[in-house]
Amino acid sequence: MKKTSIALAITATAALGLGQVAMADQNDYQEALDQAAFSNMIEQAANAGVTSFRELQVDEERGTLEFEVEGWDSEGQRFELTLNGESGEVIRESATQTQVAPWGLDSQQLNSLLDRASQDGFDRFEDIDLDENGTVEVSGFDSNQREMERGYGIDEFNGNQ
Repeated sequence: MKKTSIALAITATAALGLGQVAMADQNDYQEALDQAAFSNMIEQAANAGVTSFRELQVDEERGTLEFEVEGWDSEGQRFELTLNGESGEVIRESATQTQVAPWGLDSQQLNSLLDRASQDGFDRFEDIDLDENGTVEVSGFDSNQREMERGYGIDEFNGNQ
């Protein structure tokens, strides 16, 4: 009887632990944005002054969903922007002079990337990161709420410019 009680306790503990992991994944999936919402955030960031995007990320901070952007503005300044992930309202922004020439993708090219990633199975997006080697990393989830990551060549979206 004692062995059965211990086995049941271990099984219950394992089941509860797995349930918590699944719930955390569910929260991550819910915090990620679908294509239309991610595209809307790109548009809001462009309206706020970002012309060349290098990194975009959905993040939950202090109970608020935020959309964080790093890139450059039209004057070639390094531009960082945080938007409210639901309303698109600017929470923080900063621009700094830099010797680095602007590089990345514009909003139209990013929307082409979202289209391509959606065709490849992405249902929700949480991060797009462009690196200096010409790789665009996309992170998000498929429709079954499984995490996905995929790399694309930046030249595919910038016309080899």
